[in-house]
Amino acid sequence: MKLKEFIIPIIVFLVGLILTYLGALLKIIHFLTSNILLAIATFIKVVAVILVMIKLIIIYKNK
Repeated sequence: MKLKEFIIPIIVFLVGLILTYLGALLKIIHFLTSNILLAIATFIKVVAVILVMIKLIIIYKNK
């Protein structure tokens, strides 16, 4: 198992994490669209976790 196989899910998760922090910051200053940004960030993180699970299943089946 190489790290190269997980680059895309890691990048997607980091983008979701950055958007979460940005949404939280906007929530603190009472910006109107912060709830939407937090929802999008959560969705992106869930997609990243699903990508990792798919990669792990593919690696497991190839052994």
